[in-house]
Amino acid sequence: MRKILSILILISAFISCQGPTKKPAEKIVFASILPIQYFADQIVGNIYTSEVVVPPGVGPETYNPTPRQMSGMARASAYFANGYLGFEDAFMEKFQSINPNLVFVNTSQGVDMIHSEDHHHGDLQPEKGVDPHTWSSPSGARIVARNIFEAMVKIDPANKERFQSNFTRLMAKIDSVDHVVELILTNIPSRKFMVFHPALGYFARDYHLEQLSIEFEGKIPTPHHVQKMVELARDQKIAYIMIQREFDVENVEIIAKETGNKIIQIDPLAYNWPAEMISLAHKMAGTVRDSGH
Repeated sequence: MRKILSILILISAFISCQGPTKKPAEKIVFASILPIQYFADQIVGNIYTSEVVVPPGVGPETYNPTPRQMSGMARASAYFANGYLGFEDAFMEKFQSINPNLVFVNTSQGVDMIHSEDHHHGDLQPEKGVDPHTWSSPSGARIVARNIFEAMVKIDPANKERFQSNFTRLMAKIDSVDHVVELILTNIPSRKFMVFHPALGYFARDYHLEQLSIEFEGKIPTPHHVQKMVELARDQKIAYIMIQREFDVENVEIIAKETGNKIIQIDPLAYNWPAEMISLAHKMAGTVRDSGH
């Protein structure tokens, strides 16, 4: 009995000398905006922790990364960017200075970009005339998702099978959203819609719609331009005006009062991409009441 007790004491002493079990280092990836974080989460699953640079309800043109984000970026494997948002360039200089090994992924690579001389985003867009909202349609979402998947396979080939399985499920989900949205918009009263900020160009292209933007050259419209939009809304029999949640609704109230149009709030920057796409379709079809107005 004493011999057994001595052996147990020796084993206990040996284990205690080993110190606490070392916790594996957390694997991190970053996304510039919430919709891209959604696609990244669907692909990396629980293998990586994802972080977003610009949090909900914050304008990216004025946002500065927090010390906590900078600390996380120093350990991150990848940064998933839209690729056409101007603030990303300014952030990348900071991020790469603390993490030279950070893999920068342009998730819009391969998208058939929408070009227009009237499409400006001020500090949000470095390339004049390019619409950066590539995630706001199923066709763009598929490319964004594939770019994230292919980048993760290169970064972490050991988990290729899991990434592949997650990617396949995500693509099926995008296809399902596409089918649902198409059904909702089949008998839409008008194929034309008015929006304050031109964030739905790719959505419009996917579903053969026409986007009429109130914002002019990336700026709040002048009284003269507002009057032109009032006349256009009447002429085209526009039934509603859409505006993103981060924009002041006063920007469209004059037009709404003059034309009798409803103001409908949308959120293309929402994390839950499937829900936002379907909600957007319902709002366009007039099959759901907007909670904001």
